[in-house]
Amino acid sequence: AEGARTTPSVVAYTKSGELLVGQIAKRQAVVNPENTFYSVKRFVGRNPSEVSNELTEVAYIVEVSGQKLVIDCKNAGKKFAPEEISAQVLRKLSADAGKYLNAKITKAV
Repeated sequence: AEGARTTPSVVAYTKSGELLVGQIAKRQAVVNPENTFYSVKRFVGRNPSEVSNELTEVAYIVEVSGQKLVIDCKNAGKKFAPEEISAQVLRKLSADAGKYLNAKITKAV
């Protein structure tokens, strides 16, 4: 939907709490690093002890909640599981495919 063949797996929330996904979210990374989420798949299903090095490689805040990781998003006013951030990218891909095909996407793998 953005004219490119690929969609970056990047999610951002603006100061007003607006959700951005893909290329437009990627452009936010410089001015809004703490609310722009990328490389979240590395945190999916992992224990906090397994990803201690990776936590230092991202500009956003990843916290430990029990034995799970959560991503703190101040602009949205909540904490997300890494799976929730990835799901937002998949929702956009589904919506873009639906627009392109002029059909509602009901099943995806």
